[in-house]
Formats: sequence, C-alpha cells, structure tokens
Amino acid sequence: MDEPSRGLRRAFVALQYRDFRLLFISQVVTGIGGDFLNFSNAWQIYAMTGSALALGLTGVARAVPVILFSLVGGVIADRFDRRKIIIVSEVAAGALALALSFLTLFAFIQVWHIYLAVFLNNTLSAAATPARRAVVATIVPRHHLMNAMSLTTFASQTERIGAPALAGLLVALVGTPLTYALEGLAQLINAATLLRVSANLAPARRQGSPVRDLIEGLAFVRVHSIILVMMLMDTAANLVGNYVVVLPLLADHFEVGAVGFGLFGSASAVGRVVGSTTLLSLGNFRYKGLLIGGAFLGYAVFLALLGLAPWFALALIAVGGLGMCDTVQAQTRNVLIQLLTPDDLRGRVSSFQSMLQQGGPALGQGVLGAGAMIIGVPMVLVGGAIICGTINLGILLGRKDLRSPYLGAERASTETAGAAR
Repeated sequence: MDEPSRGLRRAFVALQYRDFRLLFISQVVTGIGGDFLNFSNAWQIYAMTGSALALGLTGVARAVPVILFSLVGGVIADRFDRRKIIIVSEVAAGALALALSFLTLFAFIQVWHIYLAVFLNNTLSAAATPARRAVVATIVPRHHLMNAMSLTTFASQTERIGAPALAGLLVALVGTPLTYALEGLAQLINAATLLRVSANLAPARRQGSPVRDLIEGLAFVRVHSIILVMMLMDTAANLVGNYVVVLPLLADHFEVGAVGFGLFGSASAVGRVVGSTTLLSLGNFRYKGLLIGGAFLGYAVFLALLGLAPWFALALIAVGGLGMCDTVQAQTRNVLIQLLTPDDLRGRVSSFQSMLQQGGPALGQGVLGAGAMIIGVPMVLVGGAIICGTINLGILLGRKDLRSPYLGAERASTETAGAAR
C-alpha cells in the first residue's frame, strides 16, 4: 500500500467500526436538520420583531433548560441505556419541529411559540447530549477517539457549508414551514438509524442514590481541576463572544438579507472544516492543552475583526476564522475530557460540560443581544474579544499542566498498565 493510501486509511480509521458508522451517519443527518431549525428560529424571530433583544432571548430560552437539567441528564446517562435516551429525545425533537411547521404554515405562529419550542428542544438536548458524548468513547478504542471525534466534526461541518445557505434560499423562496418540516424529518431518520446500533450502550447497573451519583461526578471534576479549567475557558469565551446572535443584524447592516445570513453560516462551516481537517492530519498529537489556549486567542482576534469589518466579504472571512478556532479548541478539549474520565463517570462529567458548554453560549446570546441594542454591534464584539483574549491568556500562562505535552496521556497509561497486570 502506497503512502497516500495509508494516510487516507489513517484519516478514516474510526469508520471501520460499524456502530460508529451508524452514529456518524445519524450525527450528520441531525446536523443538517439542526442547521435548518436554528436558522429558521433566528430569522423568523427577527422578521417578526426586528429586535436584537428578542433574538438574544432565544439564547436565554436555550440556557435555562441546559443549566437546570444537564446534571440530571448526566445521572440518567450513567444509569440507563444511552442509545434509548438519544432515540427518545430525537423523536420528541422531531415532533416539536413539525409542530412549528404546522403553526407557521397556517399563520398561527407567535414569538412565544418559538421560545417554548427552543426551551423544550434544549430540555431534550440536556438529557441526550451527555449520553451521546459518552457512547463515542464506548464504541471506539481510546487510541482512535481523536480520529472519531475529528471525523464527526469534519462531516457535520462539511454539510454545514451548504445547509445554512440552502436554508436561507428556502426561506427566501418558500418560507420557514418547509425548513421546520425538513428538520422534523431529519430527526426521525436519525432515530431510525440509531435503532440499528448493536453494541450494548447501557452502563453498568448502579446502586444507591442518584443524588450521591451526582455528587460523585462533581467531586471528580473538582479533584481533576484541569477539566474544570478547560470548561471555564470555553464558558468565558462564549459569555462575551457568542457572535451568532448578531449575524442577522450584520446581514441587515450589509443589506444581504436571508441569503447573506445563510452565507454567514456557511462561512463558519468552512472554517470548521478547515479546523477539523487540520486535526485529522495531526493524528494523536502532543501539546493538546497548548493548542486549546492558542485557538481561544485566535478566536478573540477574529471576533474583533468581525466587529470592525467594513465589508461583507471581510465579515465572512472573520466568521470563517471564528468557526475554525472554535472547532480546534472544542474538539481537542472534548477528547481530553473523555481521555481523563473513566467510563462509569462519563455521563455525569459530560453533563457538567454540557451545562457550561451549552448554557454559556446561550446566556452569551442574551448578553450580546442586549449589548448590541445598547452600544451597537461593533463595540460589543470588540469588547467581547478583549475580555475573551485576556481571560484565556491568563489561564494559559497560569496553568503549567495545560501546557504539558502529555496532558491526557497519563490516565491512558495508567489504564494500560492496569490491564497488563
């Protein structure tokens, strides 16, 4: 086998596992539907209200259930069949999307309907996300975990190059009912795909109080403080730098409409594909923590560029850079957390991660929406960039373990030695 063929095989090595292939396909399908849903929610609210604050409130509707229910979802994921949890949540999310399609088609839709749907959808996500994260590390060997997560991100972001632009085109031509309906169909297809997964994804049966389980998970994160540090780096960036909420305002500012708003989503996806491709080419590399810190600093630079961009084309480049940096840090951080966490705790640790990783951006949308209304989009983006860069640079310089070339390898070495004994 020649060198290019071997390199290609290494890049797709995780796909040799059947159950991962099914999970991979379901992730891509649900990603397309999710793009249609998020685009439709944001554009419809802005079309109905014309308000940056109203857009920001969608973030609050996302944040509240994540903050309230994520930890409960982690306990559930460590006690019950993770595949069934994901399937039930996908079917329910599909029904919500179809309900929005019906309400919009027959002109019954009101803003509070959208907020309620966002709240319920993220309540379901709070239960499903810890389970979904935990199953990848169960069905793929840990030495292929980086490849599996890189492939998943690469595929989901590749489809997002076209999905937001397609959603914008569909909204411009036929309106939001079709995009909502396509999201509902995607979720149902995703659930059907997951029914074919054959691996036993139920964790070991646990005894005792669920409250004690929750405390045990939080104690693990507290003791292994590097996990908490990486989560807080992401939370800090998203609280002050979640630019997504202002993209409809920027599309309006540049007079590019729904199609331009869709192109912003595609630009972000292009950047994310570049980030995923870079990680795929690196393999199981060292200095993962240092790369995370560098990606956050790059994120701050592109955030400031977006705020100061005088032309639509430059704003697209900035959004692409934001997508690239966000993918590099998020993907590497997720792998490190999975490597540092034993399987029987992955659901609970992932739930705490979800609470911060999803709750932070959602609250950040509210912060940026309100800030954009008070001081304007450019100032709120530049200010967020300064705060994001300062916090993450301080953490990177202050945590020696984050700069270690072997971060994430210690537990793997310990488990290998234990298995040998």
